This record gives sequence, structure tokens and C-alpha cells, in this order.
Amino acid sequence: MEKSTTDSFTIEDLYRLIRKRKENPSTNSYTCALFCAGRDEILKKLGEEAIEVIIAANGQGRERLTEELADLCYHALVLMASQDISPDDILTELKKRSKGRGSS
Repeated sequence: MEKSTTDSFTIEDLYRLIRKRKENPSTNSYTCALFCAGRDEILKKLGEEAIEVIIAANGQGRERLTEELADLCYHALVLMASQDISPDDILTELKKRSKGRGSS
């Protein structure tokens, strides 16, 4: 059986790496460049990626959609790190929303 990629690299791993880039900037890091550019640039990139996801979902195929969703997730995590929101915070909110709603 093939080992799942999630066994070796998780969203939490990526978030920790992004936080590390925020706390220890490097001139050779795209993530650091986003943090240095500020919230407006992070929001701009997140919006661009959301549009690219929509375009990819409208007929560009599974592989392209997967690539664009990965970009969107990455930029969402950068925004989260910039605002000190963790993946656990998001999961807690989603769990609160799911209570009393059955299986939706």
C-alpha cells in the first residue's frame, strides 16, 4: 500500500513552517516577502488564488484544480499566520458550527 502524503506532511506542518518564516524572515523566501509586503498584498494574493480556483474548477481538469486549491490553501494559511489564527482555531469554529446540524 502506498504511503499517504498526509502521513509525512500535514497542514499543521505547513502552518508551522509559515509561522517560522514570519518569526525568522529570510530574503530568499516568498512567504517572508508576503509578510513584508503586508496584509493588503496577502489579501490580494488570496483573492487571485480564489479566482484561479473557480476558473480551474470550470473545466481545466482535476490536476489543475488541485494545484490551484493548494495555492489557495497556502495563501489562506499565510493570512491566518499574519492574524495569529491557527488551524486549530478554524477546526474549533467548524466543530461549533457542526453541533446540532446532523451530518452536514
